Amino acid sequence: MTIEKTLEEKLQADLTKITHESQNSTFVGDSAKFEQKIFVKVFAQAGKFLTEKAVNEQLNTRVLDSFVVKQTQQFVLVMKDLAPSDIKEEITPDIAFNLGIELSHFHQKVKPFSGIYQNNQLLNKAKRDIYSLNKPEIKNKLLKLLAQFTAERVDIEKDLAVHANTVLHGDVGLRNYKIVAGHLSLIDFERARMGVNYQDFIKLFYQDFGLNKELIVSFFKGYEKCGQKVAVAPVTQVFLIFITAIGIMKYTEKIVDKPFEQIGKQMLATCSSFLNTGSLNESLTNMNAIIL
Repeated sequence: MTIEKTLEEKLQADLTKITHESQNSTFVGDSAKFEQKIFVKVFAQAGKFLTEKAVNEQLNTRVLDSFVVKQTQQFVLVMKDLAPSDIKEEITPDIAFNLGIELSHFHQKVKPFSGIYQNNQLLNKAKRDIYSLNKPEIKNKLLKLLAQFTAERVDIEKDLAVHANTVLHGDVGLRNYKIVAGHLSLIDFERARMGVNYQDFIKLFYQDFGLNKELIVSFFKGYEKCGQKVAVAPVTQVFLIFITAIGIMKYTEKIVDKPFEQIGKQMLATCSSFLNTGSLNESLTNMNAIIL
């Protein structure tokens, strides 16, 4: 029996599979058991399942049920369907401001929970991840940058030890900001982890804002409006950009995604510019992601 049929029987529901950017299977449909429209998310990994459940339980009353399908070792989360819709309009400074407010609320409301991924020992992890790459050109570039960050190790690790105390969303981007009941909301919490709040800005600034200074400034004003601050030093911010770029390079070695790889390269250009190893003609735009 397929997972879809198993779920339909258990939940007394007529389910439709929906396309989802993550690796998970997701379904939506009317359930006689719960007498409402439900959203069902099926996970292959227990950690992501428990994380999604824990964060939702802190933020809302969406979770209706959860269970394991033993035959397939899949983890199922059943929630009220929110009928979310995408942000349709072009991102303006006003919208960026509101995105900052929403992320600030998330960072303030969500507290550490049992089993949360700690995301620490980042310099050691960076080294392991770089050595796992296959492309010599990118590997050598990353190792040179890592050597420079290692020279700043004491300051970076001290900074991280003090400020890696936020529960991060872990995948902040326009695709995870939705309109729900007329209000802007973040969705998809399976990648939540401990870290420095700035880490949640990085992909948004590069991928969705295209390092547009006006949007970044406006977003940060919204984020600060709720009393949140970015306290880590610029060198630590750039190191976190470096860590993000390594993750992108690992991903794009397995799955060909040239535009995403290009974003990773732009992050590395920021690192080179900041550490004074880049060419003089590299764009100053690369520095727009750094909060001074």
